[in-house]
Amino acid sequence: MQAKPVSLTRRHLYFAALLILWAAVFRQALGTVVGSSLSDENYGHILLVWPVSAFLLYSAGKNIFAKVEYNPVAGLALLLPMAAFAYISGHVSSLSESGYISLSILCFVSCSLLAFVLCYGMGAFRAAAFPLLFLLLTVPVPEAVLQPVISVLQDRSGDVTCFLYQVAHVPYVRHGIVISLANLDIQIVQECSGIRSTMVLVLASLVLAHLYLKSWLSKALLVLSVIPLTIAKNGLRIFTLSTLGTYWDSSFLTGRLHHQGGFVFFALAFGALLLLIWILQKAEADRTPARAPSTPVPAVLKEGV
Repeated sequence: MQAKPVSLTRRHLYFAALLILWAAVFRQALGTVVGSSLSDENYGHILLVWPVSAFLLYSAGKNIFAKVEYNPVAGLALLLPMAAFAYISGHVSSLSESGYISLSILCFVSCSLLAFVLCYGMGAFRAAAFPLLFLLLTVPVPEAVLQPVISVLQDRSGDVTCFLYQVAHVPYVRHGIVISLANLDIQIVQECSGIRSTMVLVLASLVLAHLYLKSWLSKALLVLSVIPLTIAKNGLRIFTLSTLGTYWDSSFLTGRLHHQGGFVFFALAFGALLLLIWILQKAEADRTPARAPSTPVPAVLKEGV
């Protein structure tokens, strides 16, 4: 007698139960990440990843769950991230706090992905590869990696700012991340590096590339464009605020445009990202060979006619 297949609803319940189990196991690291996302702008983007991933899974649900099966191998593979987490917990004293949190969240995401394969199979995982792997962006970047990135953004933003000064014939003197104007010294601090907007633009570029671009080359170009766009946006913001504060009204240096106007410059960068998508779509269409019109097959003439 053939066994009755397990309903999709029951599979969803099994998967949800596993997620709750992993959340309980990794509760300390998850609580730290959520708290950091609410208080530290360097990690604010993490809270965006979960709803975006859930939306993409929901919107493509029919294709993802068209054919599901259990994968016991994935169940055995769950032992690997759990063993890794046990090892990390036993050697936490040798790791920095940010390194421990990053590795713990990586183990949590790995367990969640393997639980998905266990409940739905590799076919469903391949169909849901992007929204599932997108969850890796919830892994916080360790401070040892994040700080050099911030330093590069600070330096390159200063380069763009000085270039704009030269174009506008504004006299300045630069000493590293400190730029001196006529009666004003500007320090490009970490908050001016644009790391938060960079991460948000990275998330947006990945999702938009997945939805609107076809070739891997176009997708890679779109994501890589985030770095120069961020640097240009930062340089433009610093140039605008400093010149307005120096030559127009000093209140621009402490007013709403300085503290709350970041979204204006972010909108410019996001608009440039949308423009690049349109250009890449046009390029993809030009590279796609036009399908030749079908030629009707001539009727076979009868012999002797």
